[in-house]
Amino acid sequence: MKKIILLLMSVITLNSFSQKQDKSVGFEEPQGWSKLVQLKNNNTFFVEFTKKEGINVMLFDATRKKIASDKLTLTMIDDKLGYYIISGIYEIAGDVAIFYQKAEDRTPVLIRILIDGKTGKLKSEEKIAELNKITTGDAYAAAFGDVDMPDLKIVKDPESDYYALIRYNTFAPETKDRIEVFHYSPQHKVINKANYTAPDNKYKFTKYLSAYVHKDDYVVIGTYAFNTKKSGGEEARFYVSQLAKGKTKKKKKELAYSEFYKGARGHFIYNNIKGTINMVLITDVEIKGDNRKYDIVFQSINPTTLQLEKPYKIDYTKANDIYKNKLNRKDDFFGMIQGTFIDKNGNLIVLSQNTTIKYGNGSGIVGTFLGDFALITISPEGKVINTAVIPANVYVSGKHKEFNCNDIRTGYRPADSWDDPGLASEQYFAIDVITTDNSNYIFFNNTQENMELPESEEPKLVKAISITTAVKYTYSNNTIKKEYIFGTPKDKKDNDFCNFSSSDYNASTKSYATLVTDPKTKKSSIVWLKLD
Repeated sequence: MKKIILLLMSVITLNSFSQKQDKSVGFEEPQGWSKLVQLKNNNTFFVEFTKKEGINVMLFDATRKKIASDKLTLTMIDDKLGYYIISGIYEIAGDVAIFYQKAEDRTPVLIRILIDGKTGKLKSEEKIAELNKITTGDAYAAAFGDVDMPDLKIVKDPESDYYALIRYNTFAPETKDRIEVFHYSPQHKVINKANYTAPDNKYKFTKYLSAYVHKDDYVVIGTYAFNTKKSGGEEARFYVSQLAKGKTKKKKKELAYSEFYKGARGHFIYNNIKGTINMVLITDVEIKGDNRKYDIVFQSINPTTLQLEKPYKIDYTKANDIYKNKLNRKDDFFGMIQGTFIDKNGNLIVLSQNTTIKYGNGSGIVGTFLGDFALITISPEGKVINTAVIPANVYVSGKHKEFNCNDIRTGYRPADSWDDPGLASEQYFAIDVITTDNSNYIFFNNTQENMELPESEEPKLVKAISITTAVKYTYSNNTIKKEYIFGTPKDKKDNDFCNFSSSDYNASTKSYATLVTDPKTKKSSIVWLKLD
């Protein structure tokens, strides 16, 4: 049986042929954080957030010609951006909507920037939300009391231009004021809003986990409500709640987990084939100093009725079989979830990567080692259908967070570890996964040496992006084909790497857009690839 699994699941070939592509004119390599958005009118929008020079944008038409290039002249955002968060970048009603979060005298505010999708010109900027001023005591509670920092979160419907703003005011004095949901139309009008409270006001603390928006019909959110020893005893419950059209009170459903956890995280991904939410729930089981052991549970939820399917956990048997017998690794495979994706059959693909945190001498987390990663395809009932394990070995600065692949799709940019050298490594060493009707594609940067090593040999550690080149793995029919996107490098200095965290995929045109840089010339271009 092992031989059959290895034969079917881990057949990997190396293809050196160059991928057919369109390419824009060259421009100076971006020095800040950047994102691409392929619009419904077939234009491609590019935005770069620089630390000292403000926000720059470019617009390319359907023929890949640059038709606009400008620096945004904003009155609410200084050129020196400083400490900021991008809560999301989306196409809404033909425009590009950037949700930019900054602090004004320690008060978090959210600014919505609208840019015309036809001309690339600034249409408007507006402050749409703010939170309470953060005090020194609040910061202490967040650092040592397992209380989330306040946040202003944006969640867009994956199938329409409706979206929601989650006002997550964790330090509000009243429990009922800590989570507030605003449901927006494509015209940016609030069509419904409500405060969230746990049933019977039984729990003092509530954590926001994730959300899903369904047109103008409703918003579903996941929450974790709990009490501590000092606030009534360690007790907790998980809920999914629905704010429906015309309602001010949410319909709630309690999940089947009743243990108290020091930390809990959650993630929703909409299954457009099955019409369900795939929820991933991560709970800390044991915390000793900087080391955490955690549990991961998956569950499908009907967002309309809130019907809950039977929860399940990942079976890593096939991953371990490949990991130990083909890659000759000693330990069992178990990694951080980098992303979750839905394939053409409505199965869930989980990207899990081995991670090891590096701590400094009294300075906390200084970096993360990202190792081999597995793609595990799971049926809606929780059965593992197939598995592939891909060798990798990368070091990035700072702390690496779960669901990074999903977050970068939305344009989300966290505030921590991004305004230092960790910015480049975190962006450029991101993995991107695209599912189409025919195949699954995995994009990342790797060295030629690692690409040509036998799978049984552990890859060399990669720290510098300039020595890597862009690669694509095609995962289809239980086989993996790997290739260099721009052809086999002629030598070690012939490396064109991509910023895969900036990428965007347009399913209607099967176009994948990403940012490529030539390290010799320090010039970048946008590249469009066709994915069948």
